[in-house]
Amino acid sequence: MSQLQPPTASPPSGSAFREQAVARLQAGDWRGAHSWAKGWIGSGGGPHIDPWLVYVASALISGKARDAVHSIDLAIGLWLPGQQDRAALLWLRGCIVHRQLNDPRTALRDLLEAGLALPAWLTNQRGVEIAACEEAARHSRKRVPSVKPAWSYSGQPETRRLPDHAYEQRSDGAAPDGRLINILADLGLPVA
Repeated sequence: MSQLQPPTASPPSGSAFREQAVARLQAGDWRGAHSWAKGWIGSGGGPHIDPWLVYVASALISGKARDAVHSIDLAIGLWLPGQQDRAALLWLRGCIVHRQLNDPRTALRDLLEAGLALPAWLTNQRGVEIAACEEAARHSRKRVPSVKPAWSYSGQPETRRLPDHAYEQRSDGAAPDGRLINILADLGLPVA
């Protein structure tokens, strides 16, 4: 006589993680959004820009701009293989350093470097944001950088031990979920 095994729930897909994380952000639940993004990355979604944008938004909602910068550094240093995806996050890093940490001189370095490879969904913002940051840098009295320089891409972390059920194919530089763009715009970032 065989023993019956309890049914196991199938693990969430990338789209299920996205829906849950975005719903948490829209509800203002930064902790819940952060948890869903962490699960998404750990389930194979790390090479996708969307879970990292959830991390950024959740950190900004919680009032922790330095945590948002740290999340971006992890993404561009270890996880995102695409040059345009890394440029998009470096751009957001510069915008956060400029707008949230009030350090336009440090931000300008990131904005200028990112501007060379910005994906199409951000290119409309480039000129205006860089001009505003340059103007603010001329008047800034801040002399000590708010953050260390952004990480350089060193390649993806060891992912063979991670499940890949939340991995989704995407093109480098493809626009993220529109709802995430709207959330980031509502948080004061120039993405729309």
